Amino acid sequence: MSRPPGRKQENHKISRELFVLTYGALVAQLCKDYEKDEDVNTCLDRMGYGIGIRLIDDFLARSAVKKCRSYSETADMIAQVNKIYIL
Repeated sequence: MSRPPGRKQENHKISRELFVLTYGALVAQLCKDYEKDEDVNTCLDRMGYGIGIRLIDDFLARSAVKKCRSYSETADMIAQVNKIYIL
């Protein structure tokens, strides 16, 4: 899903404490909803995978990097670009 061309990029930052509380509440609710720990882990794994895919898609859409053909090439490209941003 792409953003409209005229729209300004927005960077949202949240505090570490808010993230920890939100994630903790999510995990607590999943523990109440599922009886087995394995089911909770499976749900968290699926959610994490989906979030990771969206982050990578967004990163590649916003950056001017070439199309990657493998997982390792994607990881190398992200590491190189993030290294530039950190410096």
